[in-house]
Amino acid sequence: MKIAVIGKGRVGSVLGPAFDKAGHDVNYGVRDASDSKYENGDGIALKSTNEAAQWAEVVILSVDWSVTLNALEQCGDLSGKILIDCNNPLKMGDNGLELALGFDNSAAEVIDAHTTAKVVKTLNQVGSPVMGMAHDYPQRPIQFVAGDHSDAKETVSGLLRDIGFDPIDYGPLTNARKLEPLAMVWIDQAFQHGMAPHKAWYLMPGKS
Repeated sequence: MKIAVIGKGRVGSVLGPAFDKAGHDVNYGVRDASDSKYENGDGIALKSTNEAAQWAEVVILSVDWSVTLNALEQCGDLSGKILIDCNNPLKMGDNGLELALGFDNSAAEVIDAHTTAKVVKTLNQVGSPVMGMAHDYPQRPIQFVAGDHSDAKETVSGLLRDIGFDPIDYGPLTNARKLEPLAMVWIDQAFQHGMAPHKAWYLMPGKS
């Protein structure tokens, strides 16, 4: 599939090569494609945010929450496309990072209200190191998938399998309100309790 990764930060710079290695056609969408800071030798084409998004079938929004809606606006009309939201709306609180939207809303729902794309929430529940090495685990790490369009979730679940994850349908997009707090558990363990950043979630099978 044609996949546009919007943003080339910590998450985007891992997801691009992962999907490229899986055989998909990947382009990056960035603010200034001529800026040498985006060149890291991965061989993936750099385009403007709008150009990449318009070219793609699937758009992965992997920018900081503070600039998410601006980046989404730069993407232009995304009618007929799938948009993967892997964002966690974070802010700095008294005790470190916390969710900026609380438990009554989610980044995915905010994004959904500003786009005509089919929004799917996933790839937010672990850190970027896991996303680049999902195939290396003895068991496939899980990724919950939430969205209101079954066809989009099916497509995204296939993409997740391609890069080594075990996707689990987690119902409608409103359930992103639970997936973002789940991400906070991983973030808290990694940044407050010393958990190694390559740790992932895995569902252990029960006895047969």
